Amino acid sequence: MAVLMVALPPAAAFASDDSAATALAVKYAPIVRLVAQETPCGSGEPYQPMPVDTVLGSKQVALQGPWDSQVVKVAPTGPDLAEGLPNYHLNFPGDALRPACTYEQWQRLLDTTYRPTTYAHVASEQGQTALQYWFFYIYNDYNNKHEGDWEMIQLDFPAADPTAALATHPTEVGYSQHNGAEGASWNDSKLERVDGTHPVVYPAEGSHANFYQPALYLGSSAAEGVGCDNTRGPFRQIDPLVDVIPTTPEEVRAQDPWLLFRGSWGEAHPAFYNGPTGPAMKLQWARPITWSQTSWHPSAFAIPGGVSNLPDARDRRC
Repeated sequence: MAVLMVALPPAAAFASDDSAATALAVKYAPIVRLVAQETPCGSGEPYQPMPVDTVLGSKQVALQGPWDSQVVKVAPTGPDLAEGLPNYHLNFPGDALRPACTYEQWQRLLDTTYRPTTYAHVASEQGQTALQYWFFYIYNDYNNKHEGDWEMIQLDFPAADPTAALATHPTEVGYSQHNGAEGASWNDSKLERVDGTHPVVYPAEGSHANFYQPALYLGSSAAEGVGCDNTRGPFRQIDPLVDVIPTTPEEVRAQDPWLLFRGSWGEAHPAFYNGPTGPAMKLQWARPITWSQTSWHPSAFAIPGGVSNLPDARDRRC
């Protein structure tokens, strides 16, 4: 999704006003519309954004080291991950390259224990303020299959801090899509909003790339290969709980120590089959405005009519 950062950003990269950041995050909390799944292990989206604490501390999860995938600890916790541990990785129950229905079955067991969640992060750069919402999924079922998946959207405000941002409105929005993002102005007709401030997000079935509208999108990249992103309904709408990331490194270590993890959120594999790194390791975490200026593209190509001749949308290849 972006370039790796070698450490958490300095304190100056964090916003200064916790209460304003929380108010801003609640005011613009996204609405997520997932492709509904009618049959277990059939087409549709079985995964949904969840809090990471749902998998941390679970005896079905292992922390493995960089040497021959040796198990360091079963049921690792947030404080365990706060050690940083570059080149370590988490391992979930299943075979990432041959998933069958394993991850979906695990997802259904986990679904009884939590409310869908998004992590909000506020950061300022270049005299502007960015509000990010991060979504964690346990599995990415696309051409580049891998355990763990971090996706996000970002709202840019013409304001120096979250207090000033509350007095205005976003100018631009960016939705993560594979190795980049699609941008839109706040008043763009393709951006749906609920009650004026809540952007509607359509995650693609399997890949969780975020789109503005329901459609069948054609795309390609060096990492994912040629394929289709399906965001067509019927939908299952969720209103995620907003968990606001603290605005100082000290508070992060106390409340969300997992954010300091420099390893991978998933099974170790070569290249793009490897589990992803977490939010704070991404370029946009500390340099959100730079990221929006350099990595957002203006549109995604929707196939006219949204028609695919595939017998099963899970095959992704149009």
